[in-house]
Amino acid sequence: MNYKNLRAFLLLSVFSLGLILPLKSIAADSFNILLYHHVSSTMPRSTSITAKEFESHLAYLKANDYTVMDLATAIESVQQGNPLPNKAIAITFDDAWRDIYLNGFPLLKKYNYPFTVFVNTDPVDQNNRHTMTWDMLRDLKQHGVIIANHTQDHDYLVRKPAYDGQWLTQALENIDYAQQRLTKELGEVPKWLAYPYGEYNDPLKAALKQKGYIAFGQQSGGVAEFSDWQALPRFPAAGAYSNLKTLKTKLASQPFPANYTAFKNPVIRIDQGDQNQPILNVALTQSQKLGVRQQLSCFIVGERQMPNWQNKMNFTVQADKALGKGRNRYNCTAPIWGQKNYYWLSHQWLIYAGDAPPKE
Repeated sequence: MNYKNLRAFLLLSVFSLGLILPLKSIAADSFNILLYHHVSSTMPRSTSITAKEFESHLAYLKANDYTVMDLATAIESVQQGNPLPNKAIAITFDDAWRDIYLNGFPLLKKYNYPFTVFVNTDPVDQNNRHTMTWDMLRDLKQHGVIIANHTQDHDYLVRKPAYDGQWLTQALENIDYAQQRLTKELGEVPKWLAYPYGEYNDPLKAALKQKGYIAFGQQSGGVAEFSDWQALPRFPAAGAYSNLKTLKTKLASQPFPANYTAFKNPVIRIDQGDQNQPILNVALTQSQKLGVRQQLSCFIVGERQMPNWQNKMNFTVQADKALGKGRNRYNCTAPIWGQKNYYWLSHQWLIYAGDAPPKE
């Protein structure tokens, strides 16, 4: 069998197995965001990475030709349809911990990597010994670091017993107060918000969109033009997620080509009769198709769950048992045709019974 016939045979075999080829790669049209909190060996491990581990991440990015971009440039490029470098990454931190300034900042300067810090302003105003001072934040900003909003007090914005007009007003006042404090102390800052604990609901997203905010969650995945700009994903890279063996796969992934703005409200109110086995409906975008339908893998609380394909462009995934209270995630990946990399999708659910939030 000559090469032309062999190629035709392989293509026929592919289609006979029900495989779908992508129309194009989206590598140059998307980027991934890393999320860190502490750079410390003494703070809680669940949100910490040691300085040695953190430098190993930065060294890996450098050695493997990743382009670390400032977040504003990356966002602007995607929104305006301008091409991005292949393997584009942005680095973010939440909470303005002092160890970011003492341990992380020197390493980022060493590698000449830009980054963003999302600040909850009350601890800074209260001179919390674990939080950066305003002078430290000014120093970061003078070095080109982007400072952005993480609310006034890191409150649970959507864990409220009643979703009336008052809770939304209070949430927006909390966010706007932090924006005002940042602007007063540091000058102009972008209208961005990192949700505390990555928790949000549809009314809050809609209100933020109306006010002109871009917002970031803590679910994993990449950013592309089809992303939900009031729930942008970031890959957690500290604690259990700091292992480079698994982080390498996430760094090389591309955003799952889906209509994210159509995802169901992530807050499940079991005290109000919501089903505690939520269904995630995923509609693929027309411009991008998945690599291998049969190899689409979804995981819920660490256990594999088979998706249910409605047609070639739509599937659903649902937990086969009730989810526990608190945050839960549905993660789905699929191989990209002709690559060793994966499309990546994550959706966070908050299972809430109207009770008082935990102390985290």
